[in-house]
Amino acid sequence: MSGPATAAFSFTPFGAIVLAALALREAREMGREYQDVLTDMQSRADGLVRAQRESRNAQYAQLAATQQQCAHLETQMARLQRMASSLGLAMGGAPEQTVVPGVAGPSGANQQAWQEHLQALTAAVTTLKQTIAAAPVAASLTLEDAAPENTRSALDDALHVYMAQRSQHMQLDAQHAEPIRQMVARLLGRLVLDDGEAVPCDLDALGQAIALAPTLERAEALSLELRLRIQQHGEARAAQRADAAQARAWLEELGDDTPEALRAVLDDVLAGERLSPQTRSLATGTLEAVLGMRKRLEEEAAAQVLEQSLRDLGYAVDGVENTFFVEGGMAHFQRHGWGEYFVRMRVGVQDKTLNFNVVRAKGAQETAERKRLDYLAEDRWCSEFPKLLETLAARGIQLDVKRLLGAGELPVQAVDPATVPAAQTEHSQQTRDKLRELKP
Repeated sequence: MSGPATAAFSFTPFGAIVLAALALREAREMGREYQDVLTDMQSRADGLVRAQRESRNAQYAQLAATQQQCAHLETQMARLQRMASSLGLAMGGAPEQTVVPGVAGPSGANQQAWQEHLQALTAAVTTLKQTIAAAPVAASLTLEDAAPENTRSALDDALHVYMAQRSQHMQLDAQHAEPIRQMVARLLGRLVLDDGEAVPCDLDALGQAIALAPTLERAEALSLELRLRIQQHGEARAAQRADAAQARAWLEELGDDTPEALRAVLDDVLAGERLSPQTRSLATGTLEAVLGMRKRLEEEAAAQVLEQSLRDLGYAVDGVENTFFVEGGMAHFQRHGWGEYFVRMRVGVQDKTLNFNVVRAKGAQETAERKRLDYLAEDRWCSEFPKLLETLAARGIQLDVKRLLGAGELPVQAVDPATVPAAQTEHSQQTRDKLRELKP
């Protein structure tokens, strides 16, 4: 290798180049080793991300547990209300015969609201039990079976409750009990529930209605409705979980850049709400803006890392501005003693490439000796190029070499001295020398 070389550049993984730029600056300001500073920064960043993720996961887990408790109490309360109705306890009337109405649940991810809902449900269930227990009709067995049993699965618990209630209705044909139980078990077996999740109230009511059907024909008619409801429940569940996965992905990608208003509605989706078109639009627009901002930060950081890396390798650099990877352009670098030889570095913004080639300022006549010096300059750069690739890769700038010519394959380009830094420096020095000569 290495005469002219072209390499595609990328900044990976995300954030590495920004962290490298910060570490380089801090190492320079504090007089520390870059790698030590980078390790400390990475450790702090990883620890912060881990702590934030653990905190949010704990909040989600607490909310999910509260919601699950509420769902079980809602199912229990619905069973108690149906039981109260069958015992002739009306929703109005004398206070001792009044059934407590349903308690409306909150929406979204407000843990305090869900906790208050849980307390209200607990109080409502307790009141219902007291109301039923005080009824003139004995219902002790039914009252006990209205409460979900923690040692049974939700489906087994539902079947147990349904069939226990059927056994209390002496007017129902006992020979239909087993076929009906099998029918309900087969239908509810299609219901997908997480561990500890309650049977939804509407499906629980239909399951009970089938179990208490007076005839098999009636049970089969009701089973069509239950089958449809279970299918709809599965579809709605799958859609909501897809929404939750999308919300989680957005939160993960946006991280600390998530606006609080967006985080709040995405948290609601994780808590069970559907993803609205407005929220989708807000999230995608926010992500687009954040990615654009991050891209600009990475490009600025990459320019800083590139310049500092060249300096750390012993080169004098000129022309690497913060906008180097944004607007494109050309920069030069050389080591002390290279004289009129430089490495010219061009960035192609559209195709994301860096092009390197050795150039020299025009001046001396083109001779065999000049060609020999040109070859030596290219060969010298060729031996140093791999170290630059290695250094940049370690700092977040990946260079994938696409084109590489050997020393001497093409003539070294002679360029206008005004376009290279050293010529400008020499001119400035000559001017200063002349001014000193004019002083008395």
